[in-house]
Amino acid sequence: MSQIKDDLISEIIRVSQTNLLEKKRANLNGDYDETEVMEWIRVNAKNYRENLTANLESFPAAELGDILKCLHETGKDLSELFDNGLYATPASPSPRS
Repeated sequence: MSQIKDDLISEIIRVSQTNLLEKKRANLNGDYDETEVMEWIRVNAKNYRENLTANLESFPAAELGDILKCLHETGKDLSELFDNGLYATPASPSPRS
């Protein structure tokens, strides 16, 4: 895999994770404790990163750029993009129009 794809995947995962944690924090209605966020990161971050890296490696670099742009513009995390059918792995037909 090229360095550009590696960098795109790392940034996609970082932005996705940030968006996800922001939603978790917002759902706590201001009753959030930094230790809760740190605990989620400690318990879940490695698996989150590994699972998403494996999924994202099959995308061409141009589409990774589109995914990153979409994450920035919408504030969604990757699971929302995939679950809503905005992106599908290249092995399956892309429902995105």
